[in-house]
Amino acid sequence: MLKFGKHILDKEVPAPAPGPMNLACRPSNPFTTDIMHALEPEENEEPETVIAEGVSIKGTISFKNLLRIDGSFEGELLSSGKLIVGPTGSLKANLNLEEAFISGKVVGDITVKKRLVLRGRAEVRGDVTAPLLSVDEGVCLIGILNISQTTSSLASDLTDDDPYASDN
Repeated sequence: MLKFGKHILDKEVPAPAPGPMNLACRPSNPFTTDIMHALEPEENEEPETVIAEGVSIKGTISFKNLLRIDGSFEGELLSSGKLIVGPTGSLKANLNLEEAFISGKVVGDITVKKRLVLRGRAEVRGDVTAPLLSVDEGVCLIGILNISQTTSSLASDLTDDDPYASDN
């Protein structure tokens, strides 16, 4: 049993310093994977465009790297980049992107080539196709969920090899 302070017969043990623990000295956990560190967009990445809270846009948006939506958008998104929908963000569109990080509301189908992260109280109403999916407790997902390594080969694999696939 460790004692903090000093007793006549005991060796003095200093109490741990208050404040945040220094986790850098802690040995790494052998059971973690890279996905645990990959759930956030890269820190040095800044969005090309931000649709701020209180802003509403209808139409077509094309972007190259990263778009953040904290307001509302309805229309068409054209990109092979990444999308962040913040907790106050609302989106009504079909998405076909590299990656998406969603904390707000999305109505429409989502197809990502790399990963989809649904955080906090995210609400998704539509079909989802992704090779890698991370879902927080409390997320609402209404639709069909397809998790596969390649999205294009999924349809041919199902119809060719799956005895349960229907012809209708």
